[in-house]
Amino acid sequence: MRDPFGLFQENISVSYAHVLLEITEAYGIENQTVLHNTGLVLSAMKHADAKMSAHQWSKLVVNALQLTGNHRLGIEYGLKLRPTSHGALGFAFLSCADVETALTLCQQYFCTRIQNFTPEWTVDQNFVYVYLDDVHPVRFGDEQQSAQLRSFLVECLIFGAIHFLSLFSKELIEQSEVFLDWEESNDYQCIELSKVKIHFSQKRNGLRFPKFFLNCKNKNADQVSFQQALLYCENDKGRLVKENIRDLQKSIRSELLYNSSNGYPILPMIAERLNMSERTLKRHLQAQGTTFLQILADVRFTEAKKMLQHKQYSIQDIASIVGYEEATNFIRAFKKTFGETPSQYRKRSVAKSS
Repeated sequence: MRDPFGLFQENISVSYAHVLLEITEAYGIENQTVLHNTGLVLSAMKHADAKMSAHQWSKLVVNALQLTGNHRLGIEYGLKLRPTSHGALGFAFLSCADVETALTLCQQYFCTRIQNFTPEWTVDQNFVYVYLDDVHPVRFGDEQQSAQLRSFLVECLIFGAIHFLSLFSKELIEQSEVFLDWEESNDYQCIELSKVKIHFSQKRNGLRFPKFFLNCKNKNADQVSFQQALLYCENDKGRLVKENIRDLQKSIRSELLYNSSNGYPILPMIAERLNMSERTLKRHLQAQGTTFLQILADVRFTEAKKMLQHKQYSIQDIASIVGYEEATNFIRAFKKTFGETPSQYRKRSVAKSS
């Protein structure tokens, strides 16, 4: 599949790039140096509707990390990010009534701004937990660059959230705790964390703060402005859904492939990832002459064929990997689809390649 995760589609506002350039400029680094080899042109970035691709944004971040030498630049970025950089979602945030409304708003419309991660928030007796889960892989350059880019994105989103929520109450920063799924490194000792405690090697990335902050009111709340901003958020989400529908089958295949390590995701999970209802997804697939089960079967057998060309995988192993509890069911389905058993396909493939 070509560009399965839409890395080269220009759908990210350059407002995020402008904030990063402001930060690197404070380090004494010229804008053109940071923009080198990104394909971004400073004059074009000044247009109100200017967009960049995820690939360009990744290059820009990696450049900034290398030029500043600050691997924790994501924290600095998050604490300096303006809510208005998030467009309509930011304006809705600034005019909403309280912290609880802000979290609900974020969970519903976060996808209109960032699509590599998805937020989820829960409440127990004492704390509010806001988790940030990977939706698509963060890939750029080698493994080390990909890890640095991912940590930048996770940290800027988590600390950006703390920064935004502190607009409701300045005490929230001091009482927030951050959870990161990687090990602690020495560079965390060299930065000002505003008294935020960080827990490392956690199962999920996210943050928590005391439950009573949920009721903190926004001094600048404006119901009329909030409703107007919500309309723009809905329009943004509508455009996103249209894009997903246009490349629907490709998007479903990407979701199935990326999330297959613990078993292929089921239809409701896929629909949620693509920001549409299960019924809507089914209807659009029907209009395109296919079904979710047909796409799932095609993904399964495509992966099975790849593994059959490697002798280290037994038929039982392959059946289990592609989601069949019984190898006999896999063999029967494979033969029905291709007219030969997996063993016959393997023998023929090996003979052809030798």
